[in-house]
Amino acid sequence: MPEDKPKPITAQAVAKLREKPPVAYLKERHYTEPEPIVCKWCGSKDIIKHGVSNGVQEYLCQKCGRKFNAKDAPYGMRTTVEEIGASLTMYYNGLSLSDVAQYLNETHHNPVARSTVYRWLIKFTNDAIKLLEPLKPRVSDTWIADETALKFMDKLFWVWDIIDQDTRFLLATYLSSNRGTKQAQKLMELASTQAGKVPKVVITDKLAAYIDDIEIPFGADTEHIQSSPFAGEESTSLIERFHGTIKDRTKVVRGFKTFNTASLIIEGFRFHYNFFRPHITLKGKTPADVAGIKAPVKNWTELVRHVGGIS
Repeated sequence: MPEDKPKPITAQAVAKLREKPPVAYLKERHYTEPEPIVCKWCGSKDIIKHGVSNGVQEYLCQKCGRKFNAKDAPYGMRTTVEEIGASLTMYYNGLSLSDVAQYLNETHHNPVARSTVYRWLIKFTNDAIKLLEPLKPRVSDTWIADETALKFMDKLFWVWDIIDQDTRFLLATYLSSNRGTKQAQKLMELASTQAGKVPKVVITDKLAAYIDDIEIPFGADTEHIQSSPFAGEESTSLIERFHGTIKDRTKVVRGFKTFNTASLIIEGFRFHYNFFRPHITLKGKTPADVAGIKAPVKNWTELVRHVGGIS
């Protein structure tokens, strides 16, 4: 049979081809370039590999000297910055170490042990103190002092607090095994050092320990008002609101077995209260915000990320 001859292409067919170009066409660059590794701390590309930890490649920045890995986790850790930051926030808001570990397991499928959460707590609380302690608040001239009983290790201890009336900034807090003039005086000295000034008025209850402790560190220029309840409706409501937050602190301290650890956690709670916990009465701001402090971090997650790469 004779072969079929191809039909000639008409002008109309050529026009249609020009209207609809072929679906498949070759781009100038049709491949994916690998993203360069950059330092998560300073953004430098001057990076070298620095071994493998738990199956994750580690890197060393030649510019800033910090170590990091491709995972968003502090150096040497497998849990992400976000999860660690959330764990610290939950703990200082009143959850136990076991509760935090259970949350990570159920929500993030990260079966960390209670002891691991404890190590995060100690490490990053110390880091928070080192980073934020030097920052000085601008506070008013009226401070309110109070003490609260706290039982752990089957013993009774005392937590001393002194707070600024206007900014709600917790100037000092510390744990003691006694409740006397020496301890009250130490509270005043710690507050004065933190504020960089002495107050004009200190309001306390009628505890006898407060009688001598005001004049010794502050001098006669500071007026000491003793009353029960605290003088003025604002002072009373301020202490009552603050005592509500003390319940959270009491929860987190009771489980500890040593005085030093409990003291560290109480100090950590002060930074959580001042820098990371927004207050309804301050219109969603923190005491540090109202006191004019420009903190380098705004929450525990930012703190973990800030310090997590320093070896």
